[in-house]
Amino acid sequence: MSIEKITSKIMGEAEDARTQVLTEAEAQRDAILREAEEKGKTLVHDEQARGEAEKEKIISRRKSVADIDCRKVILQKKQELISECFEKAVDAIITMDEEEYLQLLVALGKKTGLKKGLLIFNKKEKETIGEKVTAALNEAVGGAFTVAEETRDIRGGYLLQSGKVYINNTIEALVEESRDELSIEVASMLFSEN
Repeated sequence: MSIEKITSKIMGEAEDARTQVLTEAEAQRDAILREAEEKGKTLVHDEQARGEAEKEKIISRRKSVADIDCRKVILQKKQELISECFEKAVDAIITMDEEEYLQLLVALGKKTGLKKGLLIFNKKEKETIGEKVTAALNEAVGGAFTVAEETRDIRGGYLLQSGKVYINNTIEALVEESRDELSIEVASMLFSEN
């Protein structure tokens, strides 16, 4: 065999080996690419699903917070409306018929059980009904009440001072005492579903 034949044979075998290695490498490459593509699709799908779930959680949380905030605003508004009703109750009492109003103020004084003291009114009521309330209360309990020189910033009624003790017979205090008891009833009237 000549060198040329040997060289040619070696070259042929090398070419066959090269072709076989290339074919195997290409097959391996294609398999790796397919596997990577499948993994990539799986990762993308998983991340999309996770992202969708996270998005739903965030939306749900924010909706819950918005619902709570909305309920807080509604509750605050309801409380404002209830407070407004009690303010109107004070207005209604202090503007009622004078004779009925006097009877109410005398009844508040009788309820204290005291027989003497100073009645401290607001400026307007001191001038208009202070003496009438004092006289009627004294007559009702056989007492010795007097109208105080000082006035206070109250809407109606009076503070009864006996020594260092003050008894709050203001209309605001009267309404406030009833507030806890009546708030539920007022709310049901204002906000009933019927």
